[in-house]
Amino acid sequence: MTEGKDRVRPPADGARLPLLSPAAARAAAEEVGIDPAYLTQPIWTMLLARPKYARALYGVLTDLLFRTTLPVRLRELLIMRIGWTTAAEFEWAQHWEVATRAGVDPADLLAVRDWQGSDRFAEADRAALAAADEVVERGEVGDRSWRALRQHFSESEQLELIAVLATWHHVSVLVRSLRVPLDDGMTAWPPDGVAPKNTCRDGRK
Repeated sequence: MTEGKDRVRPPADGARLPLLSPAAARAAAEEVGIDPAYLTQPIWTMLLARPKYARALYGVLTDLLFRTTLPVRLRELLIMRIGWTTAAEFEWAQHWEVATRAGVDPADLLAVRDWQGSDRFAEADRAALAAADEVVERGEVGDRSWRALRQHFSESEQLELIAVLATWHHVSVLVRSLRVPLDDGMTAWPPDGVAPKNTCRDGRK
């Protein structure tokens, strides 16, 4: 792996840790068997300072993004809700792009800001979004919300749903605590720049 000053770049504006240089990030990814082409975003060039952890997280994320049975729309609604309620600007911006590219209606994504007051969501959506709020607020899904989930989702889907909530809540803690910068060309809080109330521009409450 590249050593010395060429191994890292100074922290991006506001970031708490430096980013690996492109050469060092490529070497770290190859060391743990990941195609470097998939790990060019700031989150990965920061986390690849611990290559085995980066590989583990990458494996979980790609499994939940590409190999689950949950509807893509629902998965993205949950991730966007977590990004909004935890004020994770990076998470919101990243998954605005992921969700819209996957064909999720932007109006649905915006409605998760106040899903309880929206008429865009079916009962299954509402049960899942309520579970997301409980994970953020309490660290678990309560019995009442679990009963609601069981009415709408199979056991396999219940497991995947909780895995999505736990994983992207974990990612929210990472990106907020490390102040991971947005990718080049991304805008803050798309599409309109509106951030959660009492939240600074960089995602800090």
